[in-house]
Amino acid sequence: MAGCAAIAAALAAATTWAGWAPAAFAAPVPPPGTGDAGRGDPFAATVGGIDGWQIILIAIGAVLAGAVLAVLYDRARAARRARVTAYITRA
Repeated sequence: MAGCAAIAAALAAATTWAGWAPAAFAAPVPPPGTGDAGRGDPFAATVGGIDGWQIILIAIGAVLAGAVLAVLYDRARAARRARVTAYITRA
């Protein structure tokens, strides 16, 4: 059970860190000596939207994350059930 809690805590920490990352991490940095790269069009993402392959990758990631969590939950539940059954059969 402690291993499951550690995995859940690490997953929560990674999700929190990724959600709080400032937008400055996504800014393009020009090579030295080339001048200012400019900020670009701030509405490019809303005009162009997300490409299909990006949507597919997001969906695959969500499915894999859900599958991993379901397996971890099932294993934790089975381990607890086996421990309770062993305790009951001893008494």
